Amino acid sequence: MDSLQSEIQNFFQLGLLAANPHHLFPDFWKDHPKILQNLKDNSKNIHVFALGKAAYSMATAFTAFIKVKEVWILTKYGHIPEGIKDKETNSNWHFRESAHPVPDENSILHTKEIIEALQLLSEDDRLVVLLSGGGSSLFEIPAEGYTLKDLKEIQFSLLNKGIPIQELNSERKKYSQVKGGKFLNLLNQKLEVYTFAISDVLGDDPNVIASGPTYPSPNYFLLGNLTHSLSKILNLAKSKGWKTKLLSDTWAESSEETSLLFEKEFLEAIKSPEKQMILLGGELVCPVMGNGKGGRNMETALRVSILLQKHKTNRSWVFLSGGTDGTDGPTDSAGGLVDQDSYQKMVKKGWDPMKELLNSNSYPILKDIGSTLETGPTGTNVNDLLLLLVAEAET
Repeated sequence: MDSLQSEIQNFFQLGLLAANPHHLFPDFWKDHPKILQNLKDNSKNIHVFALGKAAYSMATAFTAFIKVKEVWILTKYGHIPEGIKDKETNSNWHFRESAHPVPDENSILHTKEIIEALQLLSEDDRLVVLLSGGGSSLFEIPAEGYTLKDLKEIQFSLLNKGIPIQELNSERKKYSQVKGGKFLNLLNQKLEVYTFAISDVLGDDPNVIASGPTYPSPNYFLLGNLTHSLSKILNLAKSKGWKTKLLSDTWAESSEETSLLFEKEFLEAIKSPEKQMILLGGELVCPVMGNGKGGRNMETALRVSILLQKHKTNRSWVFLSGGTDGTDGPTDSAGGLVDQDSYQKMVKKGWDPMKELLNSNSYPILKDIGSTLETGPTGTNVNDLLLLLVAEAET
């Protein structure tokens, strides 16, 4: 069983690695040498604004290839490596942090500070914007007539309903001065702007990624997405002899629907003696039903453990549901990792799994049995990855 758990975590880590900016940028430059050549043209000073959960890794990956004059980073609290911020003094790198998934005072304070600095740029400069998921709450100035309190109340209400990110970001644009291309309108109109984005939204719609602060614009490029990570996992699994099945790369259903789908696939899988991987990618939704603590991936893992334990089989299995950004809901975990023994471990420790599920309290119960997925900030963000491994039947 330990080997099966190690195997599934290795597959998940491969998905993260495939979406890391330090892998994505070299591949992008190989495919787009003219863009690299244009950016290396020394006729203009390059300024970088990196926004989102992957802001720091995107900035370091970009500046490994391109000489820049100044870098602004705005990311989620805790997403800048330890000790890095201390080096800002007398540096051309500026590190700022604010809140996610709803904005706070620092979101507005730092947004105004960064815009004021970037408004000084002229046609003799180039601005490179590096976008990743999470930017919608990190970068914000309320539209006229709205306050920060208004924004918080609206967004908490929408998040608790578990609506898809496309709908959420569409709403966010209505009361923002920087979303939906409005950020560009605040800058010098003769300024040359490039945007490189890692997509955390289904369909990779640039209107939705970080709520599209620089879209529409001509120089907008997609670096990486969920589909790329899924293909890397599938290729490795096939090379290692796993029978693979990709259910979807645009899944946007609830944790309940998702767990029922995996139950159905599990029952099909155990009909065959082969070792099997069932893979799914998307953006899970998870309405909050109680006052517990958890996230959409941990809830899905808890639901799967409850459903699959009902089916008696001698086949070993392990299930992982994880957010590729390294955080699941308001917790320090990326998701959940359960197997055929997890449910009994919960019961033996005095938990009532169904009761905790109805209270949206997946985190404490999974944490107690060592079934949370711990990665820390990953430096990327391409939605959720879900994997089910079913071991080969014993002969």
